[in-house]
Amino acid sequence: MATINGCRYWLALLIPVLLIGATTQIAARGSKLFIAPMEGGLDGFIAAELFKKKIPMVVVTDENQADFILSGVSLKADDKWYNVVFGGKDKNEGNVRLLDVKTKQIVWAGEAGDRSLWMAGWRRGGERKIADRIIEEMKKQLFK
Repeated sequence: MATINGCRYWLALLIPVLLIGATTQIAARGSKLFIAPMEGGLDGFIAAELFKKKIPMVVVTDENQADFILSGVSLKADDKWYNVVFGGKDKNEGNVRLLDVKTKQIVWAGEAGDRSLWMAGWRRGGERKIADRIIEEMKKQLFK
């Protein structure tokens, strides 16, 4: 009977530790982030949005100092007249991946387009809008 009670004791201690470990954030506050150059100049807009949205990471310019690397691409879609008239597609799309340098694993990924159904002509678009949407999702998912 002592062994069963002993197992229960250790399980009672171990379960909260496992639950706490499972709910920790992927990217810790104050982690160092390197933003890799991205096609379409998306990296500059990403950097600006990181500061605007007060993401609690330190942006570094040396990849060797980074805990995480953010890489991605921005793609420009075709400008067919029927897409403009009917609002069918994004004019620009982008996606990013957050890589943990130590484990070499992708820990988060996001993608966005610049289409706006509400006041499309007066709203900003392009890479700036893509960066805004991507970083907003990153903030929601990684830094609750």
